[in-house]
Amino acid sequence: MPERSNFEQLLDLIDADVQHRFIDAAGIRTSYLEAGTGPNLVLLHGAGGGAVTWYKVIGPLSRRFRVIAFDRPGYGESEKPSATYDKPFNTKWLLSATERLGMQRFFLVGNSEGGSVSIHFSLNHPEYLEKMILVGSAGLGDDWNKAIILKMALYKLFPSPAWGDLLGRNVLENPDDAHPAWHEYSIDVLKSKGGRRSFFQGRGRAVTTYSDEELRAVQTPTLLIWGRDEAFFPVALGERGARLIPGARLEVIPGAGHLPFMEKPEAFCRLVEAFLAPV
Repeated sequence: MPERSNFEQLLDLIDADVQHRFIDAAGIRTSYLEAGTGPNLVLLHGAGGGAVTWYKVIGPLSRRFRVIAFDRPGYGESEKPSATYDKPFNTKWLLSATERLGMQRFFLVGNSEGGSVSIHFSLNHPEYLEKMILVGSAGLGDDWNKAIILKMALYKLFPSPAWGDLLGRNVLENPDDAHPAWHEYSIDVLKSKGGRRSFFQGRGRAVTTYSDEELRAVQTPTLLIWGRDEAFFPVALGERGARLIPGARLEVIPGAGHLPFMEKPEAFCRLVEAFLAPV
C-alpha cells in the first residue's frame, strides 16, 4: 500500500466524517473541507499550509456547526494563480465561494492573514455575517517584529525543516503541539506549482493595518482570541482591535502562541461555542 501523503495523514486526524471537495470560486479552483450539520461556520487559515491547519478543531466544532474550512487561493490544495493576493482579491473570492455553497448567512473565523481577510469581508459584506472571530489576526497594528518577514522569506525561498523550525518558533509556543505531518505539509504546499506566489506577489497587501476609522466601522459582533505567548502579533494588537471594534471583546488563552486552536484546542473550542451560542 502506498504511503499516505501528509495531507491524507492530517485528514485522518480529524475527529469527524470530513469530506474534501472542490468548487470554482471567482474563477479559482478552490479546495475545502466540510464536516457536520447546523449553522454555517467558515474557517480561514493564515499565510501557510491550508485548511488542514484546523485539524484539531474541525471535529469538535462539527458537532454543532456545518464547518467549512477553505484552502484560500494560493494555499493548500486550491489553485495558486498569478494574482494580487490583496484584500479585495480575497474578499471577491470568499464572496463567490460562500455563495457557491449556498451560504446566505454564516459565522466567520479567521486566523492571522485569514483574520485580516475576515475584517475586510465584514466591512464590505456585513449582511452575510452573523458573528466574526479573529484569532491572532493580522491587520490590527504595525507594532510587531518585522524581522519575522525575513524568516518568512527565507522559508518561502528555501522550504525545508530547518528554515521551517526557525519560523515555527514565532508561530507555536511549542512546535511539538503540531503533528509532524503538518510541518511537512506546509513545505509540500510551498513546493507545489505557484506555492510561493501568495507571498511574493501579495507583498503583504492582505495584512496592511486597518485604520481606527475602518475598525470602528465594523458592524459584525466580534470576538478576538489571542495566545498569551503570541510571538508574531503581540497581544497589544488584539487589545487595539477589541478597543476599536464596536462591542468586541478579547479572550487570551494561556500557554498558546499564534495558533491557539492547535495548541489549546479544548479552550479554543469552548470560547468559540460560547460566543456563537444563540442568545
